[in-house]
Amino acid sequence: MALHGSSPQVLGAVHADAATASSTPPSSPARSDVDDVDWDLDFAGLWEGGWEELLREDAEQIGEAYQASILGGVLGADDEHEIEEEMGEGFKESSGHREGRREHKLSAKGLISNFVLSIVGSTVLGLASQMPRLGWILPPISVVAGCIIVSENTRLVTATIDKLQAQKGITVLAYPDFVRGALGIWGKRISSATSMLALLGMMCTTLVLEAQNFNFLLPVHWSWFGCNACGHKWWAVFLTPIGLAYVFGNPGILMKRAAFLGPIVCILTIILAWMGVGMSVAASTAMPEVCRGSHKLLPAPSEFFSVAMVLELAKVGSYGFYNFAVIVTVPTLRNQMKNPKKTAPAAIFAYILALCLFLPIMFLGYLGFGNEVPENLVDGMRDDRPSGWWALNRSWETGKLTVAGACLDLIVTINLLMTEAIYIPCTVLAIEASFPGLFRRGPAWASKVMRGVVVALRLLVAVGIESFVAMSALVAALFCVCNNIIFPIVAFHYFKVKKVSRLRKICHALVLVSLGCGRHDVNDSGLPHHPCSGVACCTATTLPKPQ
Repeated sequence: MALHGSSPQVLGAVHADAATASSTPPSSPARSDVDDVDWDLDFAGLWEGGWEELLREDAEQIGEAYQASILGGVLGADDEHEIEEEMGEGFKESSGHREGRREHKLSAKGLISNFVLSIVGSTVLGLASQMPRLGWILPPISVVAGCIIVSENTRLVTATIDKLQAQKGITVLAYPDFVRGALGIWGKRISSATSMLALLGMMCTTLVLEAQNFNFLLPVHWSWFGCNACGHKWWAVFLTPIGLAYVFGNPGILMKRAAFLGPIVCILTIILAWMGVGMSVAASTAMPEVCRGSHKLLPAPSEFFSVAMVLELAKVGSYGFYNFAVIVTVPTLRNQMKNPKKTAPAAIFAYILALCLFLPIMFLGYLGFGNEVPENLVDGMRDDRPSGWWALNRSWETGKLTVAGACLDLIVTINLLMTEAIYIPCTVLAIEASFPGLFRRGPAWASKVMRGVVVALRLLVAVGIESFVAMSALVAALFCVCNNIIFPIVAFHYFKVKKVSRLRKICHALVLVSLGCGRHDVNDSGLPHHPCSGVACCTATTLPKPQ
């Protein structure tokens, strides 16, 4: 990515609005002592000001902070400044850069709210489907491990930023600034590229899920090139005009105006997901005991160390990590905090809170659905099933969608459509910043063609890949691990931020080594395997899943 700035020692100094707003400007001589870093976590200090402080938070400011943090994950301060000069007020409005935006600072509780809203969303729909192959223990451990790794790496990032600002006099406004300050220009270019590709992958994943969800509510029965049960592919086509509006229009204001809905959406998503898995437990009691889904504590010893099992564990681990892949937003949000020292403890508290919300969905979903957990939780929230439904193929996906299932479907889908108003424009801006000579200083048609290609690629992926869980895990394994795991650890040790114990160094090394197992293949159809318990235990005729 091209950079423009006169001095590598003061990143973003040319960005006047952002630089004057930095909450931790360098005001002391450079210090080289590696121990001069605030390493302790003060969780008790998060509650200073009481709950009234959270109630006084400006909902629009939280929305703007979220939007700016997504942009800050892919564009450094110099890149933002150049785009702002060329695009003027249109960029300010679409990216959340308005005059006076920095007047209101986020409290620690506001940051917690921001992170929880970022983490809790569509990922809850696929959590329970991670359980059947690996049993009661390994999938929850993988999600817990993802939470622990992200918590540790958030500490590494904030400590590295403190050291950069104290020793080098660098003002870190965005994630690429952090990487450039610690690892140099090529680190910054790689981090911007992986962030851009991660956003592009997320764009494709959300369309896959949106198309599925709309087809649950309003099934389409038309044939798709010979496929008679592919109404979701038609929905991907129907939703494409929204993508066109997002890449060519200026929808960023939508998220800010609707920011007050965020907590409501988050709370309802969790409550309805809990209801869904709870209803599966109740419905399983109506099944004959011999036909109820089986459960296992761990995989059989004979397959525990097989290649297939390692790949499955990597897939589950990648999806679990995908839930918490928000470290790229930390530098930008930290810059908007009233007290930047509270960034790490507030973020870690948010990770733990989200984890506590996720685990009941996994355990109750496996308890109720057994080995036939639907990939999409909404697809299992049904009633009015046919007689002997428990003996049919993909039995939990028969019947009519319940009111609770329809509500969860709508809430998650609306949330996806709203957040896309930020993700998609930020992705386009990141692509333009990566190739400025072609898209910003080249012919006018080049940028328009690029936007059309992005929309076409998104549609092609949505009609070609069936599994949003596999797509999410693939994006996490290929791109999210770079900026959320590799760069924080490498930057911390390369820049010699602070002396840590040998045990901690070993743990950091093991995390990096384990990433080699994070790349996995999606099966040929892109669909998860759905064993038919009806055939296995009741010898009933299996029927295809009705649309």
